[in-house]
Amino acid sequence: MAKTYWMSLVERDQLRAGTATPTDEFAGRTPFDEAPSGPPASRRDFLRAAGFSIAAAGLAGCGRAPVERAIPYLVQPEATTPGRALYYASGCHACSAGCGALVKTREGRPIKLEGNPDHPLSRGGLCAAGQASLLGLYDSERLTQPLAAGTPTDWGALDRELNARLDDLAADGRAIRLLTGTITSPTVKATIDALLARFDDARHVVYDAISSSAILDAHLRTHGVRRLPRYHFDRADVVVGIDANFLGTWISPVTFTRDYQRGRSLAGDPPRLGYHAQFESIMTLTGSNADARVAVSPDDVPAVIGQLARRVADRAGASVNLGRLPDPPIDAARLDALADRLWAARRRSLVVSGSQSVDAQTQCNLINDLLGGYGWSLDITRPSFQRQGDDAALGELLAELDRGDIGALFVAGANPAYDLPDHDAFREAMAGVPLVVSFADRLDETAELATYVCPDHHALESWGDAEPIDGLLTVTQPTIHPVGGTRALVESLAAWAGTPGTALELMQRHWSEQIFPRASGTATFTEFWDRAVHDGFAEVQPTASTPGEFELTGVGPVAPPGSSAETLSLALYPTTGMHDGRHAHNAWLHELPDPVTKAVWDNYASLSPAAAAALGVREGDVLSIEPSGDGPEALELPTHLQPGQHDSVVAVALGYGRKGTDRFTNVGPRWFEGSPTTGPNGLVGVNAAGWIARTPNAQVYTRSGVRVAPTGARRALATTQEHHSINVPAHLVADGHARRPLVQETTLPAYVADPAAGGHAEHHEADLWPEDHATGGHRWGMVIDLNACTGCSACVVSCQAENNIPVVGRDEVQRQREMHWMRIDRYYADGEDGVDVVHQPMLCQHCDYAPCETVCPVLATMHSEEGLNQQIYNRCVGTRYCANNCPYKVRRFNWFDYPHEDRLQNLALNPDVVVRSRGVMEKCSLCVQRIQEGKVEAARRGERVEDGAVQTACQQSCPAQAITFGDLNDPTSAVARAAADPRRFDVLGELNVKPSIGYLTIVRNRPAAASDTEGDHA
Repeated sequence: MAKTYWMSLVERDQLRAGTATPTDEFAGRTPFDEAPSGPPASRRDFLRAAGFSIAAAGLAGCGRAPVERAIPYLVQPEATTPGRALYYASGCHACSAGCGALVKTREGRPIKLEGNPDHPLSRGGLCAAGQASLLGLYDSERLTQPLAAGTPTDWGALDRELNARLDDLAADGRAIRLLTGTITSPTVKATIDALLARFDDARHVVYDAISSSAILDAHLRTHGVRRLPRYHFDRADVVVGIDANFLGTWISPVTFTRDYQRGRSLAGDPPRLGYHAQFESIMTLTGSNADARVAVSPDDVPAVIGQLARRVADRAGASVNLGRLPDPPIDAARLDALADRLWAARRRSLVVSGSQSVDAQTQCNLINDLLGGYGWSLDITRPSFQRQGDDAALGELLAELDRGDIGALFVAGANPAYDLPDHDAFREAMAGVPLVVSFADRLDETAELATYVCPDHHALESWGDAEPIDGLLTVTQPTIHPVGGTRALVESLAAWAGTPGTALELMQRHWSEQIFPRASGTATFTEFWDRAVHDGFAEVQPTASTPGEFELTGVGPVAPPGSSAETLSLALYPTTGMHDGRHAHNAWLHELPDPVTKAVWDNYASLSPAAAAALGVREGDVLSIEPSGDGPEALELPTHLQPGQHDSVVAVALGYGRKGTDRFTNVGPRWFEGSPTTGPNGLVGVNAAGWIARTPNAQVYTRSGVRVAPTGARRALATTQEHHSINVPAHLVADGHARRPLVQETTLPAYVADPAAGGHAEHHEADLWPEDHATGGHRWGMVIDLNACTGCSACVVSCQAENNIPVVGRDEVQRQREMHWMRIDRYYADGEDGVDVVHQPMLCQHCDYAPCETVCPVLATMHSEEGLNQQIYNRCVGTRYCANNCPYKVRRFNWFDYPHEDRLQNLALNPDVVVRSRGVMEKCSLCVQRIQEGKVEAARRGERVEDGAVQTACQQSCPAQAITFGDLNDPTSAVARAAADPRRFDVLGELNVKPSIGYLTIVRNRPAAASDTEGDHA
């Protein structure tokens, strides 16, 4: 029997009961909401909102367009042609991963970030946060000048005053501390050393709000060096992840995603498809892509690691003291089978854990050492610098602050008054420090208490560098003049260190003295520098010393935390959009549906359906989360029911509740009374950092002994999970005639036997159209490999940035009116380990026999000669017939004129794409502006459009390279070869609309079974 996929628990229950009810698209409510109170809207009100005003807008558009005069350059800048884009190789600074980027500029302003395909680390991918970081450049809330005691000042006065105070502190012998997040810039680190050298008692303390400190400390025990390994997922045939969301938020997800998919590419004979097992307490993006996923409590993670280590040690014949291990939380036979897989794949295997227990991490090191992974699937001879936080050093700094020993505290790239577990105590202690200097770009929780605020440049405004991997340097170059009167961090530090200079001068000086000597094969520094700036990166000799041999005495037993049957365990986690809260002022990321939960504009308390039933709560009920004894203040959050989560866990996302997010209260139109955009405290979400547990050596993101109880209040979540589900009449479901084969999947053994395994029956229906529209020339099409797509949603934000898609706000999302042209449909299916998950990108299918085209009364949607389903906005009068007739539900109606009053933020708009007015239908165009640009450029050169010369925004950003686009009429093109792949299928192919977007079947590395041959959705 084929699998049946479902989008939500409500839909699952309907399918099991043999009933299905259509969603109420006019009310715009989720199935979890209460019935609306009060009288319904009158017919006149409805027509005014949905009809007449739109028609009036259409009539207004029939008049003469306003005259806009183009002003030419008086002196045209070199290499600049109006209307043509310039690209600069640079780096992404959305996190510390150090990915390479290409910055697209038009007339001197950046409008789009792309991945740099030549960068050895990210190889063309760019995550959602990296794509959205462009919006931060044009944020009008950024500080535009330095502040002294809260009063605007100038840089010259600030430097004189600050240097005088630093001289006094040096004369008094007071302690100076610089507290930062991970800094991968070698130039900045050298300048920090120069500044601290002025003082007798000065130290640089590094911490990460989302810490991996335990991994570094564990390697100090087992290898004698405190290092973070560089993980090579592409070299592993067997990957075991234990509470490590490496495809979503852990360390370097873009790099890990690309490597992970290279190990699962189905290339070769026999095809290569690595095996991935995941143990985790909450449903993560990584777990949703695993071949085998087991939900375990955070309290059971040490037992899983210990039991796996013991089994691998037994197979290696090694004698290891792991203490008395608790019974495994899962079937012992399953762990035996996994240990056999790991042992059979010695060297080509990898075990990773996100645990913040140093003892548990030493056992992970033991497993990887016994399997021969060091030097192959993980490398500490050329380590990663992407997370260098030292939680023990942070604890020492906090103790110094409590004692009042600190004379000056500098804070850069961090917000400890927000994201530390004891942030209230930190604020009190910081108030006693005579001199506090913050480099924040806005008055955040820490900067508002600082003596001086020296706002740093945005990464797109300044020169900079990064060394995410030892020997691999990323170059950042400015792509726009600074929007305000900010100054680069390195320039501020150098001014106080007595070595003033511009960021470019300081960087070139350091590179000539320290980096260039590590290079090889370059005649002069100028040549080396020019090549690095052009490419966006440089590779030089690593500096790390050779680590020692594995020290078995560094491995010891793990003491599992105690828990009670009456309480739950709390799991805190970062999200793809917010991370540790650094992106909380980015509206694009707030409105990006979470890849797993599909919620926006909020954090929430996730419970498994069984745990929610035991508590008597449903989706949207507000829960109070309290410690069983002394502990942090209670959290009150709405409930989200999450399939696949462990029954003893309540999960809450970090990064919400940031100061200043009350600015989003009125995001989007407010024509109808609805729920507010922000939470009860006026901010977007609630700050859960106070629940992080501190041990002497680590920050721990799980906590046992948590009591959860409903408050009686409700706060409906804004989620997109069911906005576009295809519901059918109940009698068809009961009779078994409503199968919608949206997803196809198979197993590796079945695929080896038959590459077309898992495919549905072909549909041969009569055609009403005489022939295909596209018969000659180009025929643009796309193929999406569902086996490669992880659901990371980078494509969603990339499409939004490219196509000027507006943010509509929480209230409108609740009304099913989000405007994203591309969505990632997330499906569940009942499986052996609870639920299987599938991520399916869905966009306009550009059907040859498009149902939308036949019903448009004004020919606003029509077919081009090159196979594109075009939307002509000036013709559209907003009947929405096309949306009703679209079986894929991929068309978006622009209900309102979304605000564009912020002239600074409008600089992010792409001038090649029109900003749509109210009352028109819009949808994916397959980036027709990029297609036209590619054709014009090829014609200018007198050449044909080469395969790969045109890339859509979603394709270009995809870290997994799951999307292939090109000319289907070119038999040698990559998209034509993908379309001919035996795994290729059409969604809803039985409708015979002949979409130009195809999909490739999912192949799971599992034993062949009849239930794994296909997947249906009703």
